[in-house]
Order: sequence, then C-alpha cells, then structure tokens
Amino acid sequence: MSSPPLLTAGALDGIRVLDFTGVIAGPYCARLMADLGAEVVKIEPPNGDLLRIASPRRKGKTPYFAQLNAGKESVSIDLKEPGAIELVLDLVEKADVAIQNFRPGVLANFGLGYEAMKARKPDIVYCNLSGYGQEGPAKSYSAYAPIVHASAGLDLSMISHQDDKNAPLNGSVPFADYLTGVHGTTAIMAALFRRERTGKGDEIDIAMADVIINIQAFELQESQHPLPVDRLTYRSLKAKDGRFVVTPLSGKNFRDLINAVGHPEWAEEMPLDGPDFSANWDKLLSAVEEWAADRTADEVEQIISAGGCPVAKHRSVLEALQTEQSIHRGNGIEMDDGGGSFIVPNTPLRMRESESRLKPTVATLGQGNESVLKNWLNMSADEITDLTQKGVLFKPKPRAKRA
Repeated sequence: MSSPPLLTAGALDGIRVLDFTGVIAGPYCARLMADLGAEVVKIEPPNGDLLRIASPRRKGKTPYFAQLNAGKESVSIDLKEPGAIELVLDLVEKADVAIQNFRPGVLANFGLGYEAMKARKPDIVYCNLSGYGQEGPAKSYSAYAPIVHASAGLDLSMISHQDDKNAPLNGSVPFADYLTGVHGTTAIMAALFRRERTGKGDEIDIAMADVIINIQAFELQESQHPLPVDRLTYRSLKAKDGRFVVTPLSGKNFRDLINAVGHPEWAEEMPLDGPDFSANWDKLLSAVEEWAADRTADEVEQIISAGGCPVAKHRSVLEALQTEQSIHRGNGIEMDDGGGSFIVPNTPLRMRESESRLKPTVATLGQGNESVLKNWLNMSADEITDLTQKGVLFKPKPRAKRA
C-alpha cells in the first residue's frame, strides 16, 4: 500500500503511555504505539535502560537503543527515593496505558502494580510482559530470548529441520522479544477498544514462553501423532555467486517453476502430487540447484519470480532495506542520536487514513524531565528543580567539550 498524503494524525493520537520497560520486548511494544501516534514516556532509572550501553556503540551512543525507543520521551526517576512513587502515580493519573517487563512482583513491590495504579486511574490499561507469566511456579525465573527459545521448544524445533542435528543452532535474532512485543501491542489495542465500550481498564499478562509455544504449530502437532508425516525442508540452494530459497508448494507454483527454468519434463519425472512427494521434493530442489549453478542469485530470482513461483535470494538485512521494494515503501529512515547518522526501518504498521511512521528522534536519559512534568502535571520549574536536588529526578550532566 503506497503512502497517500497525510490526512489525519496517528490512530493513537491523544493516548498517553508510560513505558517502564527495558531491553527489547517492552521497548518495541511501546515504540509501535509511538509509531501510531501515542505519546510515550519512558520511565528510566538513573542508570538508564540496559540497552543504552549495548553494542554497536560510537561516541557513547548506541543505534540499537535508538531504533527500539524512537519517538519517546525519557523521564529518569529513582524509585527508591522518597516521593518518587507518588510522582509516578501522579503521572499514572494522566496516562492511558502502562507497560512493564520487570520480573513478576518487582514493580508491585514498589507500589506500582496494577491494583495500585488502578486505584489512582480506574480505567488504566496495564500490560505485563515477562518470560513465563505473572502466575505459576516459573513466574520468578529470569529470562531473555535465548532462554525462552530453549525452554519453549524453539531451538529443538529449529534443529529438527537441519541436516546436522547434533546441537541447536547458536543464538540468533531474539524472536521471543519482538513477537512478545507485538502480542503486547495487540492486547493493549484490544483493551483500549474495550475501554471505549465499557469505560473499564484491564490488566494484560503476556509471557514470552506462551508466544514461542504458539508459533510452533507444525512441530507441536507432528510430535503428538505417531504416524510418519511428510516434512518439507526449505533448504538454501546455491547459485553461482550466492544462495536462494524456492518454495513450489502448490500445483501452480510447481508448474510455474518448471516452466520458468525450462524443464517441463520434471512434471512427470518428479511429481509433487503422489505418494513419493517428500522424495520428489528433495530431487526437485537438487535439480533446481544444478540449473542455477551457472547463474547468479539475482538472475535466478528474476527468472523464477517472473514465472510466478515464490523465490528469494538470501540477503543481509541491510541489503533487504536497500531493495527497490523497500525503497518504494519508504522503509529506510535516517536518524541521528548525537553519535552520528544511521538507517533504521520504518514502522511495519501502515495505515491509509492516519499517520503511521517511526519518529526519527531518540531522547537522552532524562531529557523529558522538565517538559513531561510541566505538560502532564503542570509542575513549575522550581518544583522540578527541587525534585532533582532531592534525587527523585535524574539527568546526566552534559559532557564538557574538549578544547
């Protein structure tokens, strides 16, 4: 869908979000809401989100943090200082949504759990994101994406599709984090919609492990049925200068493929509609790989794609962001966090009638202390200064410029 001229503000314009999260799942959940126009205030401790010191770094900044927290304000509050919790609850009264991904019970022990916030803002939508959920014997277990990938079956599901099945693959993209963030955003939207109809808020409980178990539909069902089942392996094939994947799943895909590569006889030699489906699938992929041996990966992609069968050259994520399709969709957004410029992908949430885009700004730690407290709570400069002097608010001192 191409982007028409902007007609209205974002779909979440006017919604205020307090983001108590760190690292990936929670920040991504809240950033998606910022992409849709919500006003998101990230509540950070004096040492900031752990991702602020993650690699890659240059000039004391990390674009990794910037990409996941674009478009947010930052208010730095030391929750251990007297008066800090009351300040946060004052902000809660002006908010619509609160998102947190501490271990279960941690934020509640500070007096900032759902019940405490609900007492101050009865229709608050409170979203919990955690490794294993808010209840149960594993609720207090510490978890990052690689831990959840192992405990929820994903690693062994992935290895079951490999030729070398001696050990799970090394750590990779933190799928559990990003998928949990998306599920959190989805549930928040549903709760906000319900609030419009009933006037009531809600508490949400999203567990990373639940999310990862849900995405393994084939593997879960395969494990419960003793009869052998045909399993397709979408293996990477070699071209002259790179690799590609092709998936002739339907009858039409199969016909489109064999016609595109100039081998219609394969329809009889290795049919995909009989009892030898799995064996013929492997033979077909090997035959396509042999055909591609003297062609570049670009040529393979162009020929097969033009014929109608799904195919893709293996690309790096940066290469993917620079394809004609990505350029057409305006996927590359330039940001500068003070450490230099870099490219991030635009939001995947596209709307026709309202603004939806990644906001290419990133707040320094505590940058929004004054503006947020003034706009949300009508605090005076003197009151904000007093809170800063008491240690409730934190804002790093600017680095001295070198002579």
